[in-house]
Amino acid sequence: MSPPRISTAFNFHQQLPLNTNRTCRGSSMATQNGTTLIISLVILITITFSAVTAMQRSTLQVRMVGNMQHQQNVFNTAQNDLSSLIDQLRDSDNADNLLNKAIQAERQATGSTIDPFGLGGLVKPPAPQNIKPSTNKLRAVSLPADIPQALKTIEGSSASTVAPYHFANKTEVMDTNNGLKSTQEVGFYYLAPAPYL
Repeated sequence: MSPPRISTAFNFHQQLPLNTNRTCRGSSMATQNGTTLIISLVILITITFSAVTAMQRSTLQVRMVGNMQHQQNVFNTAQNDLSSLIDQLRDSDNADNLLNKAIQAERQATGSTIDPFGLGGLVKPPAPQNIKPSTNKLRAVSLPADIPQALKTIEGSSASTVAPYHFANKTEVMDTNNGLKSTQEVGFYYLAPAPYL
């Protein structure tokens, strides 16, 4: 006896009825005019312009900060020269000799200056990169008056008095592009024996 046969044949070509009651919102695919694309492009262009503007502003700010740092380096170099000169005059045995040269230059011509690092045996601080070596001008500002101030002028006295000698050092520092310049001046006095006339 043979087993019973089960029919497994289906009609795959059977068409299902379409629901024709549905309606599409908006216009049909053939008549769309691309408004979504245009709106998307406008938004994309707006975002691009705002990003480019932000990048330009940040680049400008980076340049400004770099320029301020360079300007500060020029200022600090001049300040370093002045500090180094005062420190070396205070600690050096050459101070008397150097300041005497400044006094002699002032007596020869009023307003004459000398280079303290070139004549006095003092060590000039090195200039940083992108900054020219500084120029220093040391001058005697005021000397004791031409009246006798020493106690030796008093009969029977062998003591001498001290008098202040006033000096000024002017330092000029420029960058290698000659775009930035810092000019600073420091004044100081030196107590030395009063002139004996």
